[in-house]
Amino acid sequence: MNIKKTAVKSALVVAALAAAVSAKEYSGAELYTNDTWMYGKFEARMQMAAGSGTVSSMFLYHNDSYLGGNEPWVEVDIEILGKNPNSFQSNIITGYGPGNGQPDRKVTSEKHHAINPASNQSFHTYGMEWTPDYVAWTLDGQVVRKTVKGQGDNNQVQDLGKKPQGLRFNLWSHEDAGWVGAWNDNILPVYQFINWVKVYEYKPGQGDNGTDFKLLWTDDFNTFDNSRWSKGDWTFDGNRVDISPTNIFTKDGMAIIALTKKGQEGFNGQVPKDNEQPAASSSSVASSSSVASSSSVASSASQVPTSSSAAAPASSSSESNAIHGLRTTPTVEKERRGLVNAKGAKVSPNGHKRYRVNFEY
Repeated sequence: MNIKKTAVKSALVVAALAAAVSAKEYSGAELYTNDTWMYGKFEARMQMAAGSGTVSSMFLYHNDSYLGGNEPWVEVDIEILGKNPNSFQSNIITGYGPGNGQPDRKVTSEKHHAINPASNQSFHTYGMEWTPDYVAWTLDGQVVRKTVKGQGDNNQVQDLGKKPQGLRFNLWSHEDAGWVGAWNDNILPVYQFINWVKVYEYKPGQGDNGTDFKLLWTDDFNTFDNSRWSKGDWTFDGNRVDISPTNIFTKDGMAIIALTKKGQEGFNGQVPKDNEQPAASSSSVASSSSVASSSSVASSASQVPTSSSAAAPASSSSESNAIHGLRTTPTVEKERRGLVNAKGAKVSPNGHKRYRVNFEY
């Protein structure tokens, strides 16, 4: 009898916890590749979401970075901070997250880059090149930042080589207004539209057109390819939303990622037309005439034509930072939020909870 009562009580506790976990008022989404790669080039033609309080992104990520402790953090970001759709934030995150009694030892290197027309008003081609020697970010075929191994990057390029990474896209809302802007759910729903994605293998001297990158595959999203992509179904601290698989769709040759109120998941709108001709894909940063010399590291001020309003300024109370996994302030140690986890871990080692969510609508 006692055993039975204990079992019933435990079941009720689990049910209550599950209900509490799923109680967030909003639903976002994350799209991620089933495969990971050691180096490569990654491009996507997108119209991003924007609205104060939101984060719309494309990033590379080592799936087990969240473990912290002795597991290396490996990540490269492109992020639109909703309060300023006229720029995107590039970032590298390396080092080690907190765990196993060890402190947070992550290193970041955020920079901002102008986008014109605004990221939520027009399609642009975003790209990341990752090699053993450099990481570069491109916008419409032009290099806007290049970080070279061993030159002022705190060994970040070298440290990225510790683990393979997968390609991810997500749309969510952070609770830090200083970073992403004040939240007002009257903007919902908002959408991130992906026209196509290209993934290139790193093949030194054996790539396309004499480059180091060979096209591996292109996805035009005429259908959803389950062998290539998966949809997230988790949530994490610092996030207003549950990451829901019901907020990713394909329609009219586009992948659509949505941020909605809970219970209003879906897309019934008109898919925007990509009227611009996609810029020719730069075969490699090394061969592009617009690239800074490999002997110098890009700075946020010197490599991107900007106006006084081009970059999203840091808040006086909270330094800018998307950083998939941490937030920085001038006075507070970098704080890690529970991050995306393709394996669905329930609790991260440093005590920040991450949950699988049961979606029933």
